[in-house]
Amino acid sequence: MTEPGAADALRELAALAGQLAETVAPPALKDAPRTITAVAQLYFGAAACSIAALDDEAEELVYIASSGAGADAVVGIRLPVGRGIAGWVAQSGQPIAVSDLSRDVRFARDVAESTSYVPTAILAVPIETDDELIGVLSVLDRDDARPGAARDLDVATMFAAQAATAMQASTAFTDAGRVLLTALAAAAGNNTGLAEALAAAPRTGESDAELAEFAAVLAEFRRSNPEQRAFALRLLRDVLAFVHRPGGGRSSPSR
Repeated sequence: MTEPGAADALRELAALAGQLAETVAPPALKDAPRTITAVAQLYFGAAACSIAALDDEAEELVYIASSGAGADAVVGIRLPVGRGIAGWVAQSGQPIAVSDLSRDVRFARDVAESTSYVPTAILAVPIETDDELIGVLSVLDRDDARPGAARDLDVATMFAAQAATAMQASTAFTDAGRVLLTALAAAAGNNTGLAEALAAAPRTGESDAELAEFAAVLAEFRRSNPEQRAFALRLLRDVLAFVHRPGGGRSSPSR
């Protein structure tokens, strides 16, 4: 039996699981967007570079990383999808390069002024996974006279791909952390095994259900002998090899 005080603490842990989940992600992973903006700013010879993540529920872009001029003020800003150059990119899914923002009616000057830095030019590209747009990478006042500047849109798309990988990994760690913390609290409080707790864990969406089911299967493997675990691992590797090969098991991208 779990002591009353411990049971209360476990219930509190379960209630806080969503907030605590972010602590599961490795620091290097959480810092990845900031590292990407810093490297991109240096590569483009830009005054600033930022990454905004798409909040689908609020239909807003949330700036999560920035380097250069106005960086401290940019992080945390929310911009409605469709507003500003980045908002236009999020809405259209198209990259864009604007050399004179003073002549572009899409430019959200008031937002720029709130950061104490008003750019004159911008290059912005969508940050996308295989099937959805998850954010926007913006480069402000790049040096377009440097060698290779004609390829900047292509290179910015490459930086955006790296950002997408980092953002997906961070989300995966956060989601897994939330599911596992909730299940661990339930397992300890009910004196059940982790596999049973994961199987019974409340689902807040399809991704949570899949995570909990997968984690429950992994927890169940602990009861298998080494030979059975090795066989299961070989099967999993074969499946992943099939999924990751060109065209293997992937659905057509859509937005």
